[in-house]
Amino acid sequence: MKNLFLTAAISFSICSFAQEIKVHEGKESFASGSHNALSINIYETDKANVEKEWKRLLKDFHPEKTNDSKGEYFFDNTTFKSLGNNPIDVYSKVVDKGDKSVQLIVCFDLGGAFLNSSEHKDKYDYFKKLMHDFATNTTKEAINEALKEATKTFDHIVDKEHDLEKDNKNLDEDIVNYNEKITKAKQHIEKNKQEIEVKKKEMEAQQKVVDGIKTKLHKVI
Repeated sequence: MKNLFLTAAISFSICSFAQEIKVHEGKESFASGSHNALSINIYETDKANVEKEWKRLLKDFHPEKTNDSKGEYFFDNTTFKSLGNNPIDVYSKVVDKGDKSVQLIVCFDLGGAFLNSSEHKDKYDYFKKLMHDFATNTTKEAINEALKEATKTFDHIVDKEHDLEKDNKNLDEDIVNYNEKITKAKQHIEKNKQEIEVKKKEMEAQQKVVDGIKTKLHKVI
């Protein structure tokens, strides 16, 4: 019964989720000073996972070296071929916002100037899309993992409920075939009926969890 209430609470939390993922521009403080930066929120995951996936993504652009210091991640002379061969220094940090929400903050040193929307529109649009795609994909992957686990739990409950239904059928047959087992079989049936009702309630609650996660996945844009 405790698990049933816990499942219902999780379902309510999932159903209340509705977030549009947007990139924001503004001044942010880094160890090297205050710079124009892009920031975006990533949902249903944690700081460690976002840091790991962001590092993995940036390494695809072959930085000459990377440095991790005091919670900031520096990617030196990173080459984004879509923007040409000029190397770009990337400063980033990840901030835990609580409630399974993480903020990724990044500034791009183009060499003498930090990326901003007014002076570097093409590059700004490129990095805005890069961060939006990263945040969207990371959020969706996290939700899909939750959906996978919730569906697995639901299937397990369904199997258990089916087993109990089958057990009851066999017990009914025992009553017909073995009159001497009538009393014992009836007691077992009553017990199973109670357990079946519990499982049905768990099924309903878990179905809400699964439906809620699917709804959340569809709302990620």
